[in-house]
Amino acid sequence: MTYLPDFIRIRWQRPSLDPTTPSLAVLSPEELTRVGDRGFIQARMLLRELAGELLCLDPAAVPLSATCPDCGGPHGQPRIPGLTVSLSRCAAAIVAVAALEGSVGVDVEPLGGTAERDAAIADVAGGGGIRHWTSVEAALKADGQGLRVDPRGVNVTRVSATVGDARYELWHPELAGDLQTTVAWRA
Repeated sequence: MTYLPDFIRIRWQRPSLDPTTPSLAVLSPEELTRVGDRGFIQARMLLRELAGELLCLDPAAVPLSATCPDCGGPHGQPRIPGLTVSLSRCAAAIVAVAALEGSVGVDVEPLGGTAERDAAIADVAGGGGIRHWTSVEAALKADGQGLRVDPRGVNVTRVSATVGDARYELWHPELAGDLQTTVAWRA
């Protein structure tokens, strides 16, 4: 098991949200417009709960914004004053991370898959394997640019990733045997 430093907190769960759950009250009006996207709703609820614990706030009072830097819409990277946060979701899991300092990013993907998926990852990321891909995506999220940067330009080792001049530490917490998760962090 890989442990994260004390200044990074992680929460995860399997997708299973019932859209009639009363805890939807923690979401903002903008978030509730996406109530049909169960994964999005569950991810935002998980992030609000994690941030609420760290900031000693009710999850509904967490000042979360997610403005897109390109168009100004409410679908950008989540931001919460006092923390840096990141979300990732796939068919098998939803993961939220928060750092009390620095910049953080997370990516989660199911292990296994098809030869076509592996080829697509190699084509997009310029490297092999799901661990490489989660490392690239976590670093790009921590960098704040996401996929606006060519993933093939991210240099990855077992313990770090470099995006331009910025170096990110990498951790690969073992959340479950069927998942590959990577957390990237920079001071």
